[in-house]
Order: sequence, then structure tokens, then C-alpha cells
Amino acid sequence: MRRLASVFTAIALPLALAACGSETAPAPDTATAAITARHALVAATLPDLKPVSGQIATRDEVMAVARIGGILTRLDVKAGDLVRAGQRVALISDDRLSQAAGAASANVAAADAEAARATADLGRIRELHAAGVYANARLEGATAMATAAQARARAARGEAGAARALGGQGVVVAPAAGRVLSADVPPGSPVMPGQLIARLSAGPLLLRLDVPESAALALKPGDTVRLAEAGLPSQGRIDRVWPGATAGLVRVDVQVAGLPDRLLGRRVSALVPTGTRTAVLAPRRFVRISHGIAQVALLQGKSVVQVPVELAETADPTQVELLTGVAAGDVLVLQAERSR
Repeated sequence: MRRLASVFTAIALPLALAACGSETAPAPDTATAAITARHALVAATLPDLKPVSGQIATRDEVMAVARIGGILTRLDVKAGDLVRAGQRVALISDDRLSQAAGAASANVAAADAEAARATADLGRIRELHAAGVYANARLEGATAMATAAQARARAARGEAGAARALGGQGVVVAPAAGRVLSADVPPGSPVMPGQLIARLSAGPLLLRLDVPESAALALKPGDTVRLAEAGLPSQGRIDRVWPGATAGLVRVDVQVAGLPDRLLGRRVSALVPTGTRTAVLAPRRFVRISHGIAQVALLQGKSVVQVPVELAETADPTQVELLTGVAAGDVLVLQAERSR
């Protein structure tokens, strides 16, 4: 029995020593070896953008109003129509004006007849005065009567012209070229002098924003405004900051090239700069979306860890802002795809 134990010990001891000698070393960090690109995060200064609301409008807005009272007999435009300057928009009629124009024409005829008779009398009196029949006083009186008759004829023609012009003021015309925004008075309605018949846009298109007065203090002409609407240009520049505030809002006009004019009054969301802030930016290619979660590969010592982050878009489509998960000074890496 003692002999068998010695044999077992002699066999087991070399086997144990061989097993200890064959222990393998730690595997190399394959994640670090697979790195293809690195990016060190730095703090960047970005404009602090505030969302505001506005609408597509024109620089000016003009009114086509009634110049006389009467009945609106014709309305030649409707909302959305394009009109040129001086084009007829509506027609207003007043029977009293036509009657006044007729009476003025009759007065012109009577005054012309009287002036013609006075002129003929003056001619005869001059002939008789030259023959010594009439004295100078008679000639002077006839001359004065002819002059007065001609003056009355001119006055009558002026009154007739004024009556015709007043009747012509029943034509309502567009004061400028543009698009009709509203024309709500139906034909047959009585109108008063100065009553609005049609409202028209005029001038170039722009984006008119309503900015809270606290944010408007930082705005100035030339600042860039970003548009947050699909189908519209991406940005524009502030043209004018209005000096007054209404209900806590300041009007800001923004020039945007390529605005469509088919939807005047369309509400648009925009982002205006109200200052600056510090942000961490990264190239978009360093961000990977997995199961709806954005992740970046962060180098920590000799290892690489996947860190979930929250993203925000920037003006540069190749860059994203990292809101959480990383900080300035961290190093992001790209890793090559591993073969299976």
C-alpha cells in the first residue's frame, strides 16, 4: 500500500508542474488595436438660439379705400389675385353725382351762350362807336359785360370738370402692385368715404417675427436667423428691429431669399440668436445609433467603452452637439468592423 502511494505521488507531481507551466498570458486589448480614427473633444462657443414664431409677409401693406360714398356696384378682385398699380379694384356709383354732372354741363351751355351773345354785342357796339353813334361809356360797359360773361363760362366749365372728376372717384384703384389679401365688401353694399374695400400686399417678401422683448435686446440688423420649417430656405438675415413693443413682443423683419409668395400669412417657426453658450461638438460619423439610442466610443486608458449620449442638431450638417455623457477633453474613437 505504501508503495502504491509513492507511485501515485511520483506520477501526479510532474503532471501538476506541467499544468502550471502551460498557463497562458492575458490576451491583448483587441478593442484598442481596432481603432481607426480619434477625435479629441473641445469646448466650442455657439450662438444661443431661442425659438420664436413669425409669418411670411411683405414689407408694406396698402389699402384700397372708397373715396366717395355710394353703392358698390362692382368688385373686380378677390383674395389671392395679383394686381398692378392703378388697376381698377371696384366701382362705386352715386346717382346724385351723375345728376350734379348733368346740371354742371347745362350751366356750361348757358354760360357759353351768354358769353357768345355778349361778345356779339361788343362787336356791334364797337362798329357803332367807331361811326360815332355810341359814346366811350357804352363801349366800356359792353366790354365789361363780355369779359364777365367769358369768366362765367370758364367758371362753369371748371365746375363741370370738378363734377365729372368727383364722379370718376367712384373707381377704386390699387395704389401699388401686389397680391390681394382681402376683399370682403359684397357688391350692392352701401359704402362710406374712406371705407376699406381691399387690402393688398406690396414690396418684397420677408419673414416677420414676434420676438419677446427680453430676447429682442440682443438682436441687431445683420444677425443670422435659422428657419425651422421644411420646404423653406434654411436661414435669413435680420433687416429691421422695430423700435416699439406691443404686448411684450417686438416685431423683427428678416430678409429670406426664395420665400414662396403663394401663402402670405403662413406661420413659420424660427431660431433667433440671443447670446452665446459653450457646447461640445463632434463629427457626426463618430456617433452610432443602436436601437434608437445614440452612442459614442470613448477611449478610457487602454480600453474603449460605449457611452450613450444625447444629441442636438447644429447649423453644420456634419457636426452634432453632445449634450450628455461626455465632456471637453474626452477622446472619441472609430473602430473597424470585426470579422466574425
